[in-house]
Amino acid sequence: MYLHSIYAKNFRAFGDGTLSPVLNWELNKGMNILIGENDAGKSAIIDAIRQVLWTTSFEAVRLFEHDFHVDSESRTEDLIIEATLKDLSPEQEAAILEWLTYEKDGSRSLILNLQAKRQPPQGKRRRRIHTIVRAGKNGTGPEIGSAVRELVRTTYLRPLRDAEAELRPGRQSRLSQILGAHSLVSEQETSDFDPDNPEIVPKTLVGLMEHAQHHIGEHPAISEVEGNINDNYLSRMSFAGDELASEIRVAGDSSLSQILQRFELALLPPGGVAPNEHCQRGLGYNNALFMATELVLLRSGDELGFLLVEEPEAHLHPQLQVRVMDLLLQPPSKDECQVQVVMSTHSPSLAAGADIETMTLVHKARTYPLRPDCTRLASADYEYLRRFIDATKSNLFFARGVAIVEGPAEALLLPAIAEMAGLSFSAFGISVVNVGDVGLFHYARIFQRQKIGEVIPVPVACITDRDIVPDIANTYVSKPAKGKRFESDYGVGEAELVVKRKVDRVESSDIPSVKVFVSDHWTLEYDLASAGLAELMFHATTLGRKALSKGERLSKEDEVEALVEATTEWAKLQVLSLPANDLAAIVYRPLYDKEASKAVTAQYAADLLRNGKYGREQELLDALPQYLKKALRHLTGTEDCVPATDGKIS
Repeated sequence: MYLHSIYAKNFRAFGDGTLSPVLNWELNKGMNILIGENDAGKSAIIDAIRQVLWTTSFEAVRLFEHDFHVDSESRTEDLIIEATLKDLSPEQEAAILEWLTYEKDGSRSLILNLQAKRQPPQGKRRRRIHTIVRAGKNGTGPEIGSAVRELVRTTYLRPLRDAEAELRPGRQSRLSQILGAHSLVSEQETSDFDPDNPEIVPKTLVGLMEHAQHHIGEHPAISEVEGNINDNYLSRMSFAGDELASEIRVAGDSSLSQILQRFELALLPPGGVAPNEHCQRGLGYNNALFMATELVLLRSGDELGFLLVEEPEAHLHPQLQVRVMDLLLQPPSKDECQVQVVMSTHSPSLAAGADIETMTLVHKARTYPLRPDCTRLASADYEYLRRFIDATKSNLFFARGVAIVEGPAEALLLPAIAEMAGLSFSAFGISVVNVGDVGLFHYARIFQRQKIGEVIPVPVACITDRDIVPDIANTYVSKPAKGKRFESDYGVGEAELVVKRKVDRVESSDIPSVKVFVSDHWTLEYDLASAGLAELMFHATTLGRKALSKGERLSKEDEVEALVEATTEWAKLQVLSLPANDLAAIVYRPLYDKEASKAVTAQYAADLLRNGKYGREQELLDALPQYLKKALRHLTGTEDCVPATDGKIS
C-alpha cells in the first residue's frame, strides 16, 4: 500500500483554484522530495497528509483557524483534504472492506476524505471547527473507523526535532512506541518465569523482568534492608490482624509497556572512550540514530510504510546529509517492506544526492513534479544530471531566477555586474549555475513542462558565447584546417542560423520563462570590451597577467603596481582612437593566449566594478552588451523598468 495522491482545497496556501491553486499532487511510490524556497507550501503539503492519515506517535493533530485559506481579506468557511491510497494487499483489503472504493479498472483503493467547517460562535461558546473523515471520492462513503485509522498511520519527523529526548525513557516515549510496534517485541508480553524454578532463565522480556525482580529481592543487601524495615519498624506499628509489610522491587509493574518505557537508546562513545562511559554525542548523530530507529519499524511492519520528514538536514553536516540520503534511498532487503518517503528540504547537498525524478518543485503553492512524464527532460538528460549535478548546481531548485552559464568567468562576474547595475542577484533571489563548456540545455529543461500551458514561473537565462571569431582577431587566432571560425567564413544569414540553432535547442515558444542569450560577437570578455567596458577589462586582464606570472599570489603592493602600469598603457591606447572592435581584440588577446586566467581576471573585474569607477545603475546597464542587458532584465523581470538609485526597481 502506498499514498498515490493528496488533494487539498482551501487549506493554508491552497485555495479553490480561482485566485489560489488547489493542491493536487501525485506521489512516487518510493522517494518524494519537496524542494523550493521558504513559504512556497512544502510544510502545508506535509501537514495536509498528517491531517488525513494521522501519525504513529499518537500526537494530537487538529485543525485551527489559521489552517483555513485566506483569499484577499476573507477566510474560507470550509476546507477539504483527500488522500488516495493504492496497491493494498489482500489482507489489508479484507480488514477494511467496507471503506474501499472500486475503481473503473477493477482495482480497489482507499480514499480518505476530510471535510472541516468553521462553525460560528453560539452564545458563550467560541467558534469551533467541525471535522469529519469519510471514505470514498468526495466523502461519499461511510465514516472512517478505527481499523482504517490504525492501518494508515504515518511516521512523522518534525523539523528541528530533539532526537535525544525522543529516545529517552518515559511514559509514551517514542522508543517504547517503536519497540512496542515491532513484531518481535510484541511477542514478549507473556511471562515464562517459573517461581518454582527461579534458576531457569526466561526467554521473554516480561519473564526476564520477573526473573530479575525475584533475584533482586533475594539478594542479601536488599533482603536484609527489607527485613529490617518489616521486622523492626513496620511490625511495631501494626495492629493485630492488620500487619504492615513492604517489599523492595524495581519501580513499576512488569507489564511489557512498563518495561519498554524504561528503555533508552543512545549512541556508544566515539573511539578511544570506554564503551560503558556516558558520553554526550552531538545533535546531528542523535538525529541520524532517531531516523535509523524509525526505519527499523517502518521496514518491518505490515501497515503503511510511510515516512514524513521535514528538513532531515537539521543538525547534519553536508557529508552526513549525503549518508542519510543514501540510507533513505537504499532498497529494502527481501524481508523488509518498501518505505514511501515524503521529505521537504532546503539543503543543496541533499538535493544533489537525490535523483531528479524523485523531486517536486514547490513554487507559490503549486507543485511541479520532475518525473519524466512531467518535464521535457529526455532519459539522456536525467542520466547526465545524475552524474554532474552537485551542491553548487542544485541551488537552482531553491532560486527565484536561474542564470545558467558556461564558465567561471560568467559565474564570478555576472553577480557583480548585476549588483552595480541595481539588479542585485541576491535581492532578486537569483542563483548562478556554472555548467562548464557543455550541458547548458540539460539544466534548462528542468524548468520546461510537458503539459502545454504549464509554466514554472521562475525566469531562466541560458547565457552562452557565440563562438564566431571577429575578423579583427585573425592576427592571433589561427584559421582551422577545416570548418568555419571567423565572421568572414559565414555567408549571408549563416551566422544568424548558428545563433538560432543554439536558441532552438533550449527555447520553446510556449515556455517564455526559459530563454537563451547568445553573445553579440564572440565571448563574454570580448563583448564587454567592445560594448563599453574596455577599460575595466584591460585593467582586470593586466592584473590577471601579473597574477599568473607570480603563481596567482599577488600582494597589495603588486596589485597597485599592476594598476598603475595598466593606467599608463590604457592612456596610450586611448591616444590611438581605435574602433571598439579593434580595442576589444587587443584587450582579449592575453586571455586567448592564456597569458592570464579567465577566472582570475573575472575576479579582479568584479572587485574593480564594485568601486563604482566604471559606472553604476543605468550608466552601467548602457555600457553592457545587449545580450547581457536582456538577460539581466529577463532574470529580474524588469524589461521595461529603470533601476533606481537604492538598488530597487522603479
